[in-house]
Amino acid sequence: MKFYPLREVCQDPSLLEEDYRSAREIGVIRTGKEFLFFRLRLRHYYMPYAGITRCFRRVLLVPARMCCGRGDLQIENLVICSGDEELAVIQLPGTRAARELMKELKLRMPDGDFSLPEKNKEA
Repeated sequence: MKFYPLREVCQDPSLLEEDYRSAREIGVIRTGKEFLFFRLRLRHYYMPYAGITRCFRRVLLVPARMCCGRGDLQIENLVICSGDEELAVIQLPGTRAARELMKELKLRMPDGDFSLPEKNKEA
């Protein structure tokens, strides 16, 4: 399996394979000991936890018409940032999975920031 860096960080492929196999899988995301992996179509991307400065949940409400009325579908996303730049927006399977993933990431990155950036709070 070939891994693609989210940023220009090249690691030893055997180290990536070992961390990927031992990682916990939540949707398309895997949380390893040193790296965060995710799938996008047929590619597997990775990012070391040390390179992630901020990550947070973004919930999109999509209006839907159903047979029994109208409502909104909630689409949960994980946003990964490095500095002021958003590197990836990864769709998650649901609210429960998003909460579990955030707990897991807080264990892996105790010094990480898990809040929305100030410039986005005003919008």
